[in-house]
Amino acid sequence: MQEKEIRLLFNAGVFESCQATPIAMSRGWTLKFIAKDSNVITLDLQRSKKEREFKSLDGAAAVARKIGFEWLNVHIGELEWREKV
Repeated sequence: MQEKEIRLLFNAGVFESCQATPIAMSRGWTLKFIAKDSNVITLDLQRSKKEREFKSLDGAAAVARKIGFEWLNVHIGELEWREKV
């Protein structure tokens, strides 16, 4: 789903949380949005259906903040923490 659509759903109160997960240790990060009904929505590129990848966690957090999230859950294997964006 694209950023504009995710922002509309966020404003409608659909999401419970936003998660950043690594794609691979050297490739970057991806954002996943967890809906209140437990559906997982991923952020896609604007011009294709490929999943959007971020080079840094800061870049992923900036987009989560732009959408409207105040907190970002970060998951790396067993390690989990919550960051204020």
